Amino acid sequence: MEVKAISLDIDGTITYPDRRLHEDSLRAIRLAERLGVPVMLVTGNSVPFAEAMAIMIGTSGPVVAEDGGALSIKEGKLKKRVYLTKMDEEWILWSEIKRRYPEAVMSFSMPERKAGLVIMRTVPVEAVRDIIAELELNLIAVDSGFAIHIKKPWINKGTGIEKACKILGISPKEVAHIGDGENDLDAFHVVGYRVAVGQAPESLKKEADYVTKKIYGAGGAEGILHVLEKFGYLGEADENPLGGP
Repeated sequence: MEVKAISLDIDGTITYPDRRLHEDSLRAIRLAERLGVPVMLVTGNSVPFAEAMAIMIGTSGPVVAEDGGALSIKEGKLKKRVYLTKMDEEWILWSEIKRRYPEAVMSFSMPERKAGLVIMRTVPVEAVRDIIAELELNLIAVDSGFAIHIKKPWINKGTGIEKACKILGISPKEVAHIGDGENDLDAFHVVGYRVAVGQAPESLKKEADYVTKKIYGAGGAEGILHVLEKFGYLGEADENPLGGP
């Protein structure tokens, strides 16, 4: 097996628990890019947020956002956004959630989103799923650990990675994915190598080829280095690839 790209979750995977970018994960991403391994950010965040992160971090691969429902593709100096679905039943669901749970709050990024509804974890995800079933809506609800993502069943990180790989001209089986949440399971199902960050739920860990010893952004950096070492991009002589003491 050969790995030609790394797909990477953002929140909890390359950040501290408070969502600040972890320095070691930034160094590891930059190292991967220098070694010729393109990194794709694959996130539940909105497209504008993910695009900005890609620029600031320095990733070269396509950006997969909104849990796989949206892609940002470089075309020369320009970016093209592609949405794989539209929102309709999501708004029906939101009206009913808000009626039953007045304390329900949308993510601050909802005005930017076109491929799914995101609400804060002020409502139990089980309650959201019960309403979906009661109204017979063709939707699913996934708790990312930071928010509840409500979307069409075919919208997921795996679908987004498959679309991104067509752009890169590689197979999804030539991708290593690193993540920490339940919404990374679909990515695990399409890629060739799977890394779960240390604080990930057991449902993700049991599907992983490697589980990091460290957690959050330090674990994400460990995961990137593990992939680079396992697939021959780093040698044994590279004792301290990230630099520093």
